[in-house]
Amino acid sequence: MRPLVVYDLEEQTANSNIDNIARTYAYWQFYVNHPEIKWSFLASIVSRNAGWNMTDLTLPVYKTLLSDQDRKALFLTYESINWFIFRDAYPQLLIYEQSKLQGRPLFFLLKYFGVSSFMEQEWYHFYQTKDTERLLTAQIINEQQLIQQPIIKNNPYQRKVFKQLPYYIQSILHLNSILIPTMQGKVYGLNVPPFQNVTNRIRFGKQVANILFYPYLYPLFYDFSNQVGIIGSRKAYEQFILFDEETVSEPLRDCYTRIEHSITYDMSDWVKNTKIKRKWWKEEKKVNIKPFYKQFVHKRQLLAQVANISEPQKTHIVN
Repeated sequence: MRPLVVYDLEEQTANSNIDNIARTYAYWQFYVNHPEIKWSFLASIVSRNAGWNMTDLTLPVYKTLLSDQDRKALFLTYESINWFIFRDAYPQLLIYEQSKLQGRPLFFLLKYFGVSSFMEQEWYHFYQTKDTERLLTAQIINEQQLIQQPIIKNNPYQRKVFKQLPYYIQSILHLNSILIPTMQGKVYGLNVPPFQNVTNRIRFGKQVANILFYPYLYPLFYDFSNQVGIIGSRKAYEQFILFDEETVSEPLRDCYTRIEHSITYDMSDWVKNTKIKRKWWKEEKKVNIKPFYKQFVHKRQLLAQVANISEPQKTHIVN
């Protein structure tokens, strides 16, 4: 028999997984209440970026370059990945919260949410050692392994997104970037590596975390997340920068309706068929961190040039 608390945690998770805005807010509020769980701050930043990428697809430049079908496929890719990760990750956070409240580890409950035994072991380890860095890395490994089979290798997504021109346009121009803004007008971040390779994604997650928690920058990133509303548009940070109003979208909930998701693939524990590589645990070298926004604006300008060349012909996905 399932413990009654499982039903309550399921409801909390479902209510916070209705769209990108709700997810981002849930991650951020959890971090405010439990700052020892560093991954929750990282997840809120990544989720904010997903919202910006989603609403960018409604801008004229993307409408010129991509067909409606292309843009819908890209939107559903962002949405599905983030919904799927939240469905796994948020119950973990809530169970940790319950463990703190009750003064005893409750991670045996993770199995009721289909969470990997890899993470159950890591949560018990964290509860005993308080090793925040190891838990952060474990959560990065888990989320990237979680999406590898159902999202990255799933045939419809491979055919419609990762093997098609629109995805490569973004990859070549490095438009897939994680940006971490400040209220002082400076923006930091990194270009996303080739997305199909799980090791690249794990390394990238650790590199973004290094920027996010860099000692003198962390307070600036925290203030931005704490004070700037979550709307799913680049207006959230470009309000602090001189920018062209036409280059930013409307808020996400004005652009998209809610999506109903369902699981249509095998949900077996990923760790049973995966060898944990030592390099996944390796600490990423901390590099000299510089503002990133000018490079990103330059890439957006290149995209506009590509759109001008391509107009009126659009690329399209072939079924």
